[in-house]
Amino acid sequence: MLKKGLSLMLMFVLMFVSACSSGGSTNTPTATPKDGATAQPAPAAEAKPKGKLVFWDKSEYVKDYNDFQKERVAQFAKDFNVDVEYVAIPPADVKTKLLAAVEAGNPPDLLLADDFVAKQFVANNQLVEISDILKQHDFREDSKKYAYALEGWFEVPAYHSPNVMYVRKDKMEEKKLGQPKTWEDVKNAAIAMNDPKNNFYGLGFQLGGGGDSEGRINNLIRTFGTDLVDKDGKVTINTPQALEAIKYDASFFTEGLSPQGAVTGDDAYNNNAWLAGQVGIIFNSSSVYAAMKKDKPELLEKTWILPWPAGPKRQFGSGGGTAFIMFKKAKNTDTAKQYIKFFFDKDSYGKLLEKLNGLGGPVLNGLENTPFWQKPENKAWFDATRNIVPLGDPGPPDARASQVTSENILSKGVQKIVVNKMDPQKALDEIERDYKKVYEKK
Repeated sequence: MLKKGLSLMLMFVLMFVSACSSGGSTNTPTATPKDGATAQPAPAAEAKPKGKLVFWDKSEYVKDYNDFQKERVAQFAKDFNVDVEYVAIPPADVKTKLLAAVEAGNPPDLLLADDFVAKQFVANNQLVEISDILKQHDFREDSKKYAYALEGWFEVPAYHSPNVMYVRKDKMEEKKLGQPKTWEDVKNAAIAMNDPKNNFYGLGFQLGGGGDSEGRINNLIRTFGTDLVDKDGKVTINTPQALEAIKYDASFFTEGLSPQGAVTGDDAYNNNAWLAGQVGIIFNSSSVYAAMKKDKPELLEKTWILPWPAGPKRQFGSGGGTAFIMFKKAKNTDTAKQYIKFFFDKDSYGKLLEKLNGLGGPVLNGLENTPFWQKPENKAWFDATRNIVPLGDPGPPDARASQVTSENILSKGVQKIVVNKMDPQKALDEIERDYKKVYEKK
């Protein structure tokens, strides 16, 4: 009996010590005074953070995005008693920094990046499988399309980023021109608006690589009638139609329709040129719309927001997705998963998208009927998320499409025509060669 009593007492002491040292007890034990006075709680032990979460995010062009994320991260750190290192990285630098971190064996616990960056790490068996997370939330089916890879589920969709064509309505009306609907219309409009002497150019296209220039050239080639790869991943880019397409893209620069610096411009180049009022047409996501709505409402009034143009053969929408990924070698994957769940709280997730004026389209079902997305200007953005063509289409959904995009193969090919005066057919031959190195390992 004495033995049993000692055991119970020892168990109580251990439980008390454990609760105080971990900070996990919300009801601090109190002593009951013999004289019946009110008991005073013992001082609470200071809670210790449960590890450290390293979260890398891409820095969006609209500053409000990262400001809002910082607020959410701070709230998560407070609610879950976790130290969080939040790092916002320019999209053009994400791949370089990430490769260095992975090679050093020190990747972030959580990464939020463009789909084409994320998919490159799938084939190397470096990512955490996330099908359990997909089951926890009501994701739209079209959201899961870009999260899928042949190897399995390794990306958690965060938001859609549809692209549109921005056109200076006031400049077009001055020239008595209607809305451009084809690539031929785009070039004709650019020629009509072009006014280099007054620092205004018909186009704000760039060739320095990144998703914007790669997406534009890819779209142009496909609308001229050529798929870059077929459904089996065989490279099919070297055709007379593709040759005409890259010559057409090169003409935007050789004919002086884009500013001279555009040849080396990155993804932020067209945003800056448009918001500075220096160009007449660009292709971009809703980040430009959000920036105009907040800081340049007078420019927004002078702007047409239109679908991507049709080519001689076909028409395609454009855009991409942003996704969470986690690395197997990361130190705090459990907390990373906890943050993803926190991120998708429907109220705060909806507020994130609303705060950004539609910068990202929702990946969850049930948000399309909210007052925000039912406004005509926002409904158009939501509808645009339904027509995004997956990266690498019609090829297999694997990391190869991401790799060729990240290597800027198309942009470099057109650059050679513009800067090095390379014969367009030779440039196309080199594009084909570089695509085969990735797709066919040749």
